[in-house]
Amino acid sequence: MVRIERETILGTLFPTVPPPAQRLLVFARLPERGHVKTRLAESIGEDAALAAYETMLRDLLASIGRPSPEVEIEVLWAPTESANGVALADAFGDLPTAMQTGATLGDRLSMAFSERFFFHATQKIVAIGVDDPSLPRTLIDHALALLDSCEWVLGPAEDGGYYLIGCRAAAFDPAIFQNVAWGTPSVFTTTISKIAEWQSNVAVLPARWDIDVVEDWERYRTVAG
Repeated sequence: MVRIERETILGTLFPTVPPPAQRLLVFARLPERGHVKTRLAESIGEDAALAAYETMLRDLLASIGRPSPEVEIEVLWAPTESANGVALADAFGDLPTAMQTGATLGDRLSMAFSERFFFHATQKIVAIGVDDPSLPRTLIDHALALLDSCEWVLGPAEDGGYYLIGCRAAAFDPAIFQNVAWGTPSVFTTTISKIAEWQSNVAVLPARWDIDVVEDWERYRTVAG
């Protein structure tokens, strides 16, 4: 009887709160000189590219807003020897973080989706990067809402890639991230073709643009003021 009462008390004091069924994954790097925006650095130098990335990361985190009872936000950081609690907090604030795993971008995306669907009971996932720092939370929430009626959602980028990808748990197939020529203009069309082959439905968001080279960075600075 004492043991049962203790369990009841503990259960009352420390209730188990399930995680939100929807999750936004932000794939990012710790700001490190020589390890971020390397294509941009070819034109403006590593110090300026680092400053640009820090601005992009700060702007993106401000634009996507905070987690809510309905949507968890998690930052997945690329492995680096400089990672520690202080560095992660300085870069990503108090958002939950986890290290990316996998040899390629496709592997890292596949592993991240798989783990959260199968081990965290997540029902809908949307993933983004840092290259579109003005991406609004309203568009992310819209993408998640579309997954109520569609199995996949994609946000095409002007360079042929995509700035957002999402799916619901029942539709997930890791093959979506396999045999993709990452960093080329064929990423979006390859992904759309795979979804069509599975006879799955997909919602396509408005096209946006990424920051990869100096012209993109100048365009962003002009738009952002």
